[in-house]
Amino acid sequence: MGLIKSFSTLTGAAALLGLLPFLAGLFFAIFPALLPIDAVIYERAMLGYGAAILSFLGGVRWGVRLGSGAGSELTYVAGILGSILGFITILMPLNIGLGMLIFGFLVYGAWDVWSGYTGALPSDYGRIRSVMTLFVCLVLVMIILVRLV
Repeated sequence: MGLIKSFSTLTGAAALLGLLPFLAGLFFAIFPALLPIDAVIYERAMLGYGAAILSFLGGVRWGVRLGSGAGSELTYVAGILGSILGFITILMPLNIGLGMLIFGFLVYGAWDVWSGYTGALPSDYGRIRSVMTLFVCLVLVMIILVRLV
């Protein structure tokens, strides 16, 4: 019930909109002839988008640490690792980069869900992150699978 409530808010709807570039990537992996631009350009853009999100998720950790003091000094290091992983991701071939994004989203997702559960972050944020992590990772796995077939 709480999960449905979280996604009935504007925040939840906005979070779901963030899936669109990845859903488009899945669509164009299934129907490559419909892609209106060069495939390599879209692939790089999709990895860049994922890298930007990982940086944002690391920024959330910095914000929590600076704002409420939750975490330790290592929170700053862990927060910047998403940006570094994102940068390296952009340099990789698509399937490897998508795998790296999946790893990063799972790590930050687990951290955010746990933080929502323990009260370090709002519980609604933890619930939204659990759903978004699941959806994003499933879509990225499907892109990899479609490309392998």
